[in-house]
Amino acid sequence: MTEPRMCERCGLPDTRRSVTFDDADICSVCRHHEIKHNGIDWAERERALVGIADEIRGRGPYDVVVSFGGGKDGSYVLYYLTRVLGLRCLAATIDNRFIRQQAWDNCRRVIDGLGVDQIVLRPPMPIVQRLMRAGLGLAGTVCWHCTAGIAAFPLRTAIQMGIPLVVYAHSVSEYYSYPGRTYADPPEADVMDDDWYKLTTGVSFERMTAALPDVDPRTLAPFAFPSREEIAAADVRTLFMSNYVLWDERRQVEVISRELGWQGAIQEGVPAGHEYEKFDCFLVGTHDYLRFVKEGYGRGARIGSLETRLGRMTKDEAVALGRSSDGRRPASLDTVLNMLAVDEEEFLDHALERAQPGRDFDLEVVRRGERLQDAERMPGWRSDEREVSI
Repeated sequence: MTEPRMCERCGLPDTRRSVTFDDADICSVCRHHEIKHNGIDWAERERALVGIADEIRGRGPYDVVVSFGGGKDGSYVLYYLTRVLGLRCLAATIDNRFIRQQAWDNCRRVIDGLGVDQIVLRPPMPIVQRLMRAGLGLAGTVCWHCTAGIAAFPLRTAIQMGIPLVVYAHSVSEYYSYPGRTYADPPEADVMDDDWYKLTTGVSFERMTAALPDVDPRTLAPFAFPSREEIAAADVRTLFMSNYVLWDERRQVEVISRELGWQGAIQEGVPAGHEYEKFDCFLVGTHDYLRFVKEGYGRGARIGSLETRLGRMTKDEAVALGRSSDGRRPASLDTVLNMLAVDEEEFLDHALERAQPGRDFDLEVVRRGERLQDAERMPGWRSDEREVSI
C-alpha cells in the first residue's frame, strides 16, 4: 500500500480533493489559512457584516434565512445574527430523514432560546432512497438529497417569501482550496450560486433528474438551485459567515453551549473528545467512509488539520488523531446497503471509480466501527441481530 504525500504542517494527504502542495510540502489549504490568520482585518470584515445587516433590516417578513439542522455551525450563525446583529431570522431545516434526536433537541433549544421561527422540508422516504441510490451511482455519494436541499431550500424560501438575505455558515475555503473560493479571494465573490451548488453536491440537478426519468419533476423541485435570473429578480443576497467572522468551531461551540444549552453526541468516525463534530445525522459514518475510500481522508484528519492551523495541535498529533478514527467501516453501513438494495462490493466499486489520483485503498486493513447507542432509531435500521422496515 502506497503512503500518500502529507502536508508538513497539518498532515493533510495529497489525495484530498482540490489540494495542491508547494515546494515546501505545505498544502494549499494551509497557505490560504495563513491569509485567514495573518492577512485579513477581521474587525473590518465584521463592520462590513454590520453594514449588510443595517442595509437589509426590516425589508421583509424576516431579515435573513439561515440553513439550520441543530448542528454547531447553523446554531452559531443563528446566535450571532440574532444576539449580536439583532436580525429577525428564519431557520430553514432540511429533514433528510436521518436526523438524530439530539439534533432535534438542539433545534428546540436554539429556536426557543433565540426566539427564532423554523420551517422544515421533509421529503418522503421513497424519494430519499431513490436519490441516495442515484447519487451513489453518479458520484459515489449517498448524501446528494441533503447537500442539494441545504443549498437550494433556504434560497428558494427567501425568494418565495421576500426575505433579502440568506446566510450559510462556512465557505468551502475553510476546508478546500478551490480557485476563486479561498481566503485569498474577496468575500463578496464567494456566494451561493450554481457553480457552488455543483461543487458541493457533486451532481448537477440536470444529471440527477435524468437519472430518475420516472419521477415527477415537481417532486424534485425543492432540490433544484434557483437560477441567477431568479435570484437577481428577487434581489436576494447570499453570504458565508466564515468570510466575515473569524471561524473557530471549538470556540463557537463553547458559546452556543454556554448561551443556549447546545449539546453534542458521539458519532461514527469522530474521535473521542470531539463530540461537537457532525453528530446530527445517522448517515455521517457512511458519508465519511465513502470519503475515506475516495480520498484517504476522514473526520479525524479533518479535525486535526483545522486544529493545527489554529495552533492547538501539532502535525503528528493531527495525523495520530486521524489514524485513531478514520477508515473504520461504520456499523450503520449495513442499514444503508439494505435500504439501497446494493451489496458491499457494488457500494465500494462506485466509490473507487471516483477515487482521487494516487489513492490506494486497501479493504484488508479496514476496521469495523462500533454501533451508535441510538442505532435502533435509524430509519430502516439493520444489524446482525435485527431488521426494522421503513
